[in-house]
Order: sequence, then structure tokens, then C-alpha cells
Amino acid sequence: MTFKSMTPSAEWMVLGLVILATLSIGFDPNPETEVDIEVTHMSGTVTLSTRASMNALGLNDFDRGAKATVDMQVQGVVSAECDDCTGISIQGQVNVTELQGGPGGMGRVEAQLSIMHLRESGGDGLIDREWLTFDWDAGDLSSQWDIMIVHTPPMWQPENRFNAAFSEGESRTGPWILIESLLDGSRHTRGCLPDTFTCNSGSQSDIDLTSVLEPVKPAVEIAHPSPWIQLENVSNTNQTPTNTEQIRELLQLDEQTSDLHSWCLGENQTVTSAQAWSVNGFGSTAVAPMSIYLEALALPSTSFTPVAGTWTEVDLQERGCASLVDETGLLRLAVSIS
Repeated sequence: MTFKSMTPSAEWMVLGLVILATLSIGFDPNPETEVDIEVTHMSGTVTLSTRASMNALGLNDFDRGAKATVDMQVQGVVSAECDDCTGISIQGQVNVTELQGGPGGMGRVEAQLSIMHLRESGGDGLIDREWLTFDWDAGDLSSQWDIMIVHTPPMWQPENRFNAAFSEGESRTGPWILIESLLDGSRHTRGCLPDTFTCNSGSQSDIDLTSVLEPVKPAVEIAHPSPWIQLENVSNTNQTPTNTEQIRELLQLDEQTSDLHSWCLGENQTVTSAQAWSVNGFGSTAVAPMSIYLEALALPSTSFTPVAGTWTEVDLQERGCASLVDETGLLRLAVSIS
């Protein structure tokens, strides 16, 4: 799959451009509820009211304001090769309509969206590694993001940690989000995308999604994510890689360096461009894009604090890869875009 040019802002990075991040698989039941429940289906609409949300789906040439109608199934998963690796799979149809200002004759986009989020647990609420795949299958607008995060030391993520972000179902800070429990037991979420100046609690919301809750089902076994390999004999080129350039704004980069640490998914492709920069980890804050939306329906989210080390980007024939290696040589973050 050939990379398509996209320039979404940092708010849509790291978790794989989860523009539909209000998708959920978790729910904190009433303490009196005897049966554990989870979200198994989600449907509704997301109005792409910001430039970043349009670009995130490859709709750079169209005006803001298109409407994405989603119909998604959610399933718990477990890795076939890692007993401690569990997560979720979200798959379904996304139809984008009301497209204006772009190429003539193109008024809608029909796509299949697949999201996989897998975690390796170290026990006691600790997470060692995470993998996320975002596959947007929409013909010429298709793209796929593969992300791996290595938490050293392990990330602590206790249960019920999301409750502080909301008061009586309404977000305390950040974009406005309201969570309502319906009479049939489902959950209704309304809210605003980040950087939306016309959306608030008194206006029409950007997000209008309903989640169906059912008793927890056994997880489905899936293949473990493809391994990341270190590319050998890669040196700086005169041309700067472009496929992953939008991620650089998440890091505090210093000068370019000739000490490249290139990692990518295991495939044999020719490197067309490569460059590396030193990363200043001093004063870095945790990157948790879209976390407020993930928290709205208790979708397991993550955060990552950039560390000092080397940030390397490489463009291959049909893929762009970027990696952050710390000062000890340990791979901490890897991103592939195709």
C-alpha cells in the first residue's frame, strides 16, 4: 500500500490517527451489577469540523464539515504468541458524506476501518509494551499506521483511573464531552473535536455516538503484530524523509546526527531517504493525544513521555518508518506509515 500524503496535527498522532477515538470496549459498571459488561457495537456520526480531522482521513482537498457515519463491531482479543498480550479489535464501515470543495464528482467516501490495540501486561497494573494498528481502507485514500511503544520503566495503568477526567458524565477539562446512560442500558456520547471554535455544550456537537453494552465475551485469538527489525548500513541522505515528518512536532529535536538507529517492520525494501536528529528529553511532558475521547468511553488509552536519545526517519519504496532510541540504545517508539 503506497503512502498517501497527510499532514494532521500532533493531536491526531501516536494512537494511529484515531479520529474515531470515541470507539469503546470498556465500561465501569454499577457496583451492584453482578455481570461484567463491555461495549460490543458502536454507531453514530462524527462531523469532521476541523482541518486536522479531515486531513487525518486523507481528505486534504475538501472543505471542513464532512460527516462520517460509523457502524463498528468491537471484540476483545488475545495474542496467539503472547499469553500476557491482550487488547481489542474494532472493525466496521465508515461512510463520509457531505464532501464539498474537492475534486468534482466525489461526494462521498466509503471505507472499512480496522483498529487493533494490544498490550503486554507486566502484572499489578503495569504495561510493558503496546501495539496499535490503524487500517483505513478507502481506495486511493487508504493508509495504514503501525505503532509500537516500549515502556521503560513499565507504565502504571490501574483500573478506574479515568474517573477523575469527568464530573457527572461531563468532561472537567479539554474539549466538551458528555456521557449519558440510556434506559436500554446503552451509552450515548456527545462532544466536540479539539480546536473546534464553534462547538460547545450549547451548540450542536461534533460527536454523536451510541455504544451497545453486553456481557463480556471470551477474547478472540489473533496473530501477534509483525516484528520490528533494525535496518543495517543506513546513513544520512541529502533528501529529508517526508512520510513521517508530521510526528517530529511531538519531540524536542536538536541538531542532526550521523548516528542513525533505523527500525521498521520486517520487509525487504530499498531505503530512498534517511535522516536522524538528537532528542532533548529535558522537560518533556507526556504525549497523550485524544486521551479525553478515549476516557469518555473507557477505551484503554496510553501516554508516552519522549526521552533523550536519537530520532531516526527513513522513507522506503512503499512505507515510511520512524523510531526513537534512547541513550542506552533501547527502542522506545516505532511508527510505520504506508
